[in-house]
Amino acid sequence: MILEEVLERAAQEYPGYEIATFREAGLPVYALTLKVLVLERKELSPIEEGVLRAVHAGLADTDDIVQFLGLPSSVLTPVLAALNSAELVNYMRSVGDASPKVAMTAKGKTALMELVTVAPEERTIPVCFDALTRKLLFISPEQLYRPRDMREFGMLEVSPASSKRPEKEDIPVEEFDKVLQRRRTSDSKPELLAIRRIERREMRFLDCLLVYYRNVANPQDIRVGFWKEDGPSVEHENAFRALGGPEQVGAKLLAEKKPSLEEMAAPLISNVEPPSGEGVAAARAPSDGPAGDAQPLMGDTLQYVQCHEHPKLLRRALTSAKKRLVIISPWVRHQVVDWGFIASLEALLRQGVQVDIGYGIDEGADDGRKDPTAKVAITKEAERDLRDLERRFKNFRLTLVGNTHRKQLICDDEFAVTTSFNWLSFKGSSRGKPRDEFGVVVRKKPYVEKAFEDAKRLLADGYTGR
Repeated sequence: MILEEVLERAAQEYPGYEIATFREAGLPVYALTLKVLVLERKELSPIEEGVLRAVHAGLADTDDIVQFLGLPSSVLTPVLAALNSAELVNYMRSVGDASPKVAMTAKGKTALMELVTVAPEERTIPVCFDALTRKLLFISPEQLYRPRDMREFGMLEVSPASSKRPEKEDIPVEEFDKVLQRRRTSDSKPELLAIRRIERREMRFLDCLLVYYRNVANPQDIRVGFWKEDGPSVEHENAFRALGGPEQVGAKLLAEKKPSLEEMAAPLISNVEPPSGEGVAAARAPSDGPAGDAQPLMGDTLQYVQCHEHPKLLRRALTSAKKRLVIISPWVRHQVVDWGFIASLEALLRQGVQVDIGYGIDEGADDGRKDPTAKVAITKEAERDLRDLERRFKNFRLTLVGNTHRKQLICDDEFAVTTSFNWLSFKGSSRGKPRDEFGVVVRKKPYVEKAFEDAKRLLADGYTGR
């Protein structure tokens, strides 16, 4: 899934609701190994068909069948044994000097007419069972994430809540038969007789985007939706809500009032001479329409940036910056600073853009020792790739600023964002409680310049928070 595109679609899904935050997550799916009994329909081989036709023509002695088909007895004997096991012929051993006798069964006559043989067969079949909707999924277990994959990519494991683990009685036979038919080959047409038992259950996860929506008119009304590759899944949303899932993922924690735009923008616009008589009063002027990526609530100078709009702003900065780009994010994760991010950053550096990334957060406890439970400020993979760029490009600096909760994005003179959104680590953490993520963007050059000067001081002097 392309995150920016999914978020843009998700933001329009429920009129009257806004996206408070989101998490990259996985829907719970049981990868089951089933032992089943099927009726296997197989085409007769040319030798089997020849034997049956010879017997049907009246040949009963195996010596006569050997001469008729022109086959050695060493080839014919195992074929007759297999036809006997399949109950297509009665193969009677020889008595004395008489040769063995062969007689056609009713089942053999039917098989000769249809040129297929039918026999029960026990098989082991892997299937995927949705823990929330209690339905089979027409996907392979290899398409699902294992728990270790979820931890590696920092994705939230959606709990099956009070949903009980599946038993064989929970497997819809009609749906399973469809799974079976999809797996058949051209010469194999199995028909399900029974599901004997579940031999193994393994919890896996289907990747999705978990989106927290807040009612604009009633902030206490929080709903949780799921977006998959093919769009929203109302069925999962309803099942999750019925099982009390929203409370388990902290939906109630988002029922809070936002700070005002003036409160958020104060650090950006204070001590700046407004151009042409502009200022907060001018920023409050109504706007006739949208300006840029963020929804303008108070003109084209100050704008709210809702949670889902942040990734698009970051992508825009990475692809359009011409002179300078500053990103300050307390945490840096390789799940965000991935191959695509590094490639975009290198393209900017090759064009001569000055890029600064500041990061750092206190990992210590109150007594000054390192807190073993604290998240590291930067992952090894992210630091390796960013330091490699720093060695190769003089116009790139990766700076440990010491300890900051500041989150900023500054692109040229075009815009500056101050926000609660962690630019280089936010993908919807698998740990911790959901937070209402939003910020404010300024687009007037004096305010953008002030944000840049403040960021430059932080990068130069650092901040300890003490």
